[in-house]
Amino acid sequence: MLVFRFGHGLYFPFSSIYFHNVLGIPLSLVGVGLAVFAGSSVVSGLVAGPLTDRYGRKPTMLVALSGSATSFLGFALVDGFVGYLAVSAAHGLLGWSMFEASRNAMVADVTPVGMRSRAYGLVRVGGNVGWAAGPMSAGLISAAAGGSAGVYPKLFVGTSVLTALVALALSATVRESLPPRREGDAGGKNKRGLREAFADGPFVLLLGVGVLLYYVFTQDWQALPVYAKNFVGVPDGQIGLFLGANGLMVILFQLPVSYLIDRGSKVTALLAGAVLFALSSATLLLTESFLGILVAFVLFFTLAEMVLEVAGASLAAELAPVRLRGTYLALFGACFGAACGVSPIVGGSLLQAEMPDVIWKIQLVAALLAATGLLTLAALRR
Repeated sequence: MLVFRFGHGLYFPFSSIYFHNVLGIPLSLVGVGLAVFAGSSVVSGLVAGPLTDRYGRKPTMLVALSGSATSFLGFALVDGFVGYLAVSAAHGLLGWSMFEASRNAMVADVTPVGMRSRAYGLVRVGGNVGWAAGPMSAGLISAAAGGSAGVYPKLFVGTSVLTALVALALSATVRESLPPRREGDAGGKNKRGLREAFADGPFVLLLGVGVLLYYVFTQDWQALPVYAKNFVGVPDGQIGLFLGANGLMVILFQLPVSYLIDRGSKVTALLAGAVLFALSSATLLLTESFLGILVAFVLFFTLAEMVLEVAGASLAAELAPVRLRGTYLALFGACFGAACGVSPIVGGSLLQAEMPDVIWKIQLVAALLAATGLLTLAALRR
């Protein structure tokens, strides 16, 4: 995960700059590409889950990593909007979302229930170390090249190579973890996996909660830097400070938080996460200062993020029948894509209309609705 996310960190900081400033694609159309990526990643979640339950975690991971490596190479080669849109769609279908689904299923397969949150937390810490180091390295490489436009495609090729290396490492070292099927499980029952998952009331409620919480999660990352700079007048250096502090907090505290989640109820943990998201939104609504942003994002938001990313997957695995574990985890992972397809559009439109307060009000309502859903889920499970 460290190498995988380090590679992503070489691509994402400068991708929008390259597509807009160098290729001349309007920012609105760059946003369309991101929305297409989000939509196709949701479709990927619907496909990847049954595939990983039927054919195994490892083959699905390798297909996803191969597709991801190819799409990053494609981003380096596109020369206009049509190519960018096509590669964005392919990257959503055969990339990150499919990899996350099969990886989460494998983690659940090999980890005892009482340690599952810590396992997801450890994987996440590795990813965050890579994510912190990747953009920093990309910035240094770009600076060394004097900001030359030609350096950006080379960074994208670097992402492709690192992703391919991860695929080779997994191919050589990781064993398949698909639980053995009981007599009669193969074939027909797995084909009905999606229908069975969507007929599972508590799980469908978890999916609704997941979309609401990921709405807040994805929107803050998109809107808060722009809000801080354009509405509060926070300098770039301080924006980097609160964004960097988020990653540092995850590296330092994700495992202790995961340990606490393992000791108690995953539903209660998610409820605490929803309350923390609500406190973050309320702080932004009531304050208009760098200190308010620091408290809202680095404290409340980051703690909520740590809970959501670990307790959500753990609870989805807990609710899933063993033979449909991949399907359930893939569907929960698709909540991120569904939220990411909506939240940047809403946030961007409201920032453009100079109505940032409405952003935080919508987030507050979303967090409170999620809390209500979790209370209902707790009652259903009892």
